[in-house]
Amino acid sequence: MGSEILEKFRPLFQPRSIAVIGATDNPFKLGYHALAAVTSTGYRGEVYPVNPNAGETIQGRRAYRSIAELPHGVDLFVYAVPETQVLPTVREAVERGGRAGVIFAGGFRESGEEGRRLQEELVRIADSGGMKLIGPNCIGVLNTRAGVNATFASPLAWFPSGNVSVVSQSGGMGNCILNELMDERVGIAKFVSIGNRANVEFADMVEYLAEDPDTAVICLFIEGLDRGDDFLRRAREAARRKPVIVYNRGFTESSSRTALSHTGSVASSEAVYRGAFAQAGLLQVESANQMACLAKAFSMGGVPRGNGVFMATHTAGPAIAISDICERGGVRFPPLRPDIADALRGFIPRHAVAANPLDLFAFAWTDNALYLRATDLALAQEDIHCAVAVFVTGAGSGPVFPAREYAEIGRRHGKPVFLCLVAPAILSQELEEAQKEGVIAYNTPEKMGEVLVHLNRYGLLEKSAAT
Repeated sequence: MGSEILEKFRPLFQPRSIAVIGATDNPFKLGYHALAAVTSTGYRGEVYPVNPNAGETIQGRRAYRSIAELPHGVDLFVYAVPETQVLPTVREAVERGGRAGVIFAGGFRESGEEGRRLQEELVRIADSGGMKLIGPNCIGVLNTRAGVNATFASPLAWFPSGNVSVVSQSGGMGNCILNELMDERVGIAKFVSIGNRANVEFADMVEYLAEDPDTAVICLFIEGLDRGDDFLRRAREAARRKPVIVYNRGFTESSSRTALSHTGSVASSEAVYRGAFAQAGLLQVESANQMACLAKAFSMGGVPRGNGVFMATHTAGPAIAISDICERGGVRFPPLRPDIADALRGFIPRHAVAANPLDLFAFAWTDNALYLRATDLALAQEDIHCAVAVFVTGAGSGPVFPAREYAEIGRRHGKPVFLCLVAPAILSQELEEAQKEGVIAYNTPEKMGEVLVHLNRYGLLEKSAAT
């Protein structure tokens, strides 16, 4: 079954050829940006610009005046045309053996009864030839591993490749999530702006991404579901294999009304969604930033085997904030074993208390080897499953946290290590370097605490699914 779903969506994510319908040299038209996006990633397959009013070339490539002029069996059609031209051009593509399509235009089921009828006809045409459609009313598809940018946004080519995939009902919220992931230095495998979900649903995408070898973490932004039972069944199967993170909005009167006019989706009650997602083993978050921070931990293999944390700091305030968030969310800071506490007393500052959390005062800011010695001791304790170091960056003019040695201690004990590196985003180079060493790093205590709480929830969900 896994190979079947991968092959079903191969023309979408790994097309051998792409046709851009409505491609143009006019930078004030969507077709210009669609073709520019397709060619922005170094895509190695054939690219066919199609426009009945074109000259011999479009953006330096041979132009085609009609779909009928294209070779038979083009994998992916990108539609940068008005909604009135969508149905006839999709019909032509199906007749030419097209396998997948991305439709940017709105004016379908989100626009009322006539739009709903048009979308039903669109689905009928696509299904008659086995063509899978993303959209309508979307910004498209990105696959960083295959160099596919089937959107109208060339800057998406800037996103680093990684193992996190995002499926968003909203193109705008999809961009928000991608931006947060980039800010957290998390690489992208695939991005799908799923829009009105003509004949490709969230359920199809979670099933596909569960099988996708390039995806380790699945992120979903959902405004509403039409076939909730099918989604939950397939999402439950996916969550048994990979973390599935959900960000869900559209519950108030005004936001629900906006969702309906946006992608034609009708939301249910917040309590219903929360309960259903939890039963399916999905992790629900409250913001795009929470999603990005949690996805980073999963993508870097930072899942503790229990809820016991050791935390060391040279500054008490951020550690207090982390402790509050963690303990309210079921995360523990186990007391240190007597032998470990005795060993700590042999080298920590004289007025420090050998406890967990461990405040090493300003001594550890300059002598940061204190973190390493304390963490190495604490991670040997059976009910401590990960470590957190809190450190205020020297911003290039002070001490630098010893990330490489810290990460090595974590690897030696087989337990993830986290760093709350207190720094503004503009000074994030040190954070990025820590992550390259294998340290899971965040720049605020709130992010750090929330991630640990969500990881603990994930562990509980895994246990519940296993029973």
